[in-house]
Amino acid sequence: MPDVRSTLEFLARLPLYETEKPYLYLPGKDEGLDPDVVKLDNLEYERHAGILIQDLRQHPELSFDDCGFEFHEFPSRYKQFETAADTEGYRAETEQLLKKRFNAERVMVYDIRLRKNDTFNRSEFDIYDPLLVEGPAKGAHNDVTFHSAPEIVKRYLPQAECSTFLQPGYRIQILNTWRPLNEVLEDRPLAFCDSRTVDADDLMPTDRILPDRVGEVYYLQHNPNQQWYWIDKQRNEEMAIFLAFDTDRKEGGARFCPHVSFDNPNAPKGVAKRESVECRAIVITKVS
Repeated sequence: MPDVRSTLEFLARLPLYETEKPYLYLPGKDEGLDPDVVKLDNLEYERHAGILIQDLRQHPELSFDDCGFEFHEFPSRYKQFETAADTEGYRAETEQLLKKRFNAERVMVYDIRLRKNDTFNRSEFDIYDPLLVEGPAKGAHNDVTFHSAPEIVKRYLPQAECSTFLQPGYRIQILNTWRPLNEVLEDRPLAFCDSRTVDADDLMPTDRILPDRVGEVYYLQHNPNQQWYWIDKQRNEEMAIFLAFDTDRKEGGARFCPHVSFDNPNAPKGVAKRESVECRAIVITKVS
């Protein structure tokens, strides 16, 4: 019963992308543009219906190292985000949880995103506002690429730490954490793709253009071999952890985790709209 079939959104396989790299532009505060309202990209999506999304609760045999995602009972003190102090507190809390889970030498949460499944019409969009609430991200994607991940590490870690950790003997991962702010999530849950079922040509490097830099993400193009999972009725106390990048994956193991939200066909009518908080973190562990 908790397995569902639903429609997922993918980057279309267009001739355009043979000559023009996909891009997404996130404007500066003073530009008066809102990407939730005005199209600021060349991304064209296609929707594939009837995709099987299996309930992760029914698959205890799946491990993080193999598939690239898991969830844990990690209650949080932070149920609402009303001040910058709330986001900073959640950052510290998440860093401690990840440090314990992965026995890490160093953890840095470098980004926090708040989202709500709603319609926005802002007079101002500031990507650097710690309390900015965005809509659900469109299109299946992975938040970094093999090219951009090392640049993220160099951007956010102090130079002395880079000199230490960017050496043999350390494993560097970039991880996402994600939890609903709803007590129980029914609306627009997140689906996770087992990276072992993703072919190299399913991934499209895409520029993510910010006011002060250009990053790169992968958008996913559809392949019927891809296998998807979700967490049925995910609770606020349950935090999903999924992989974006890993310097030391085992042979045949997870490399990343494309993900996307979807319409839950089992959601009751009139259910509360999804609200969520997600983090992106650099996690460094010592390898023997």
